[in-house]
Amino acid sequence: MKKSLTVVAVIATLVLTGCGKKANDASTTPTPSATETATAAASGGFGSPVTLGGGISVTMSTPSSFKPGNFASNYLPGQAANVFNVSLKNGGTTAIDPTTISFSANSGTNTCTDVLDGDNGVAGPPTDPIAAGATATFKFAVGCDAKAGAPLHVDITVGSSSAGIDGKLA
Repeated sequence: MKKSLTVVAVIATLVLTGCGKKANDASTTPTPSATETATAAASGGFGSPVTLGGGISVTMSTPSSFKPGNFASNYLPGQAANVFNVSLKNGGTTAIDPTTISFSANSGTNTCTDVLDGDNGVAGPPTDPIAAGATATFKFAVGCDAKAGAPLHVDITVGSSSAGIDGKLA
């Protein structure tokens, strides 16, 4: 009797902790995150409007080299620091939720990070919704472990729409 209860307890523990699942059980397959599966639906270059869909378009100026201030975040000395003027036009019918605006950048296989630098007016995307028919302008900056002239790719995501912009570091 005691042996039977022990066997039942071990089986119950395995089932409750998931150790009793089959290796090929679909529920054990990790679901990829939105950033892992998002691919740019549109592409373009710096200085030209790029349509993301849903009436949304973005224009990023040609990259300019800049010297981040002493209090800039995410910048390490020796990185190529580039700043852009961004114009985000909402030609859609609903406001853009600012929490859905994101940027990511790389320079080939080199890492780039978003730089925030209040001393140079780089505060990132807007924090207020962008009304239908409105345009928001702001500065965006990156610090890349690369040199001037290296390739630069920036992915922009607004809600479920995205675009990729290609050029070179200044």
